[in-house]
Amino acid sequence: MHENMLSGNVAMQRLTPAERLVAAMAMRGTPYKSIARALDKSPATVRNQLHMIYRKLGVSNRTALSCALRTDD
Repeated sequence: MHENMLSGNVAMQRLTPAERLVAAMAMRGTPYKSIARALDKSPATVRNQLHMIYRKLGVSNRTALSCALRTDD
């Protein structure tokens, strides 16, 4: 699922643009180290962004993240 397709999602609106991109890639199952390479960020930065995304959305893992972002209209 592309980040732009999720931009209207209420849960996605709670995230910064950078977090939205990371969330969209994580939802596709992309490992955080691969996300970091693709976005030219350090793996620690992406890992921290994922933790912030989880906190903001009240989820604890990628499966819950996908459910929260796909079911929240």
